[in-house]
Amino acid sequence: MRILVTGASSFVGAHFCTQAARAGHDVLGLWRNTPMLLDGVKSIPADVTSFSPAKVDVVVHLAAKVMAPDAREQNRRMLDAVLAWGFPLVYASSTMVHWPRKNAYAESRVEDEARVMASGQKWLVVRPCAPWGPAHATHRPTHTESFATLATLVRRAPFVPVPGSAEVLRQPVHVDDFNGAILALLDRGVWNAAFDAGGPEAITVREIIERIAGERRVRIVQVPEPIAKVAGRFLKNFSADTLATFATNDTVDPTPLRMASGILPRRFDAAGL
Repeated sequence: MRILVTGASSFVGAHFCTQAARAGHDVLGLWRNTPMLLDGVKSIPADVTSFSPAKVDVVVHLAAKVMAPDAREQNRRMLDAVLAWGFPLVYASSTMVHWPRKNAYAESRVEDEARVMASGQKWLVVRPCAPWGPAHATHRPTHTESFATLATLVRRAPFVPVPGSAEVLRQPVHVDDFNGAILALLDRGVWNAAFDAGGPEAITVREIIERIAGERRVRIVQVPEPIAKVAGRFLKNFSADTLATFATNDTVDPTPLRMASGILPRRFDAAGL
């Protein structure tokens, strides 16, 4: 299968490209800011909004802006371009679309999902919940994923600030399980369906931190939402928009995706970070 991947130089994107190439697919990795060299992957430096691809069997759209002030508009323009290509599309969304209290990023994901589903072309929507996993063996993205940032903080700092409550739930999905499920759905010919991708257990942010810390004693400092919102304006790899709504449970039912893909997600193990 000839697969074009946008956002190929991201944490999830690099892992996806490598996983797909190892599975025998012809993979084209589109990147903009971070040079990328992955075994078995054709690296293409280009902006999604001005790129005209040759014929491919499917586009896996992983590119997204989260922190930029105009993230919503940038994401809309990228999706406009991808939809205009006219190929079957896998759209990586976010389980944040289910949050009862949505921030601007979550609302933009809801809007984009609706556009994908109304496009008239084959589509899949797969929503990861807190993707985690090891750093790629040969590639380092410019933007560090939230889990990697958290792991570094837990292992080095004397305390860990948590916006809102440390008792909110997350359901982390391993990057290889998320990507493997997408590849399995494509191999099985599953189209025009939306799935949530989460691990097999819902665990609190406190437990996530404790598992990462292991034997190391780390103090958790809960930060009130107004303060977290202000801090988010200055913290790298976080946004005020997201931190302001962090104290929201993010849990999903992974069963539909497991049944459709045959991929059994693994539990969160900090040793894999």
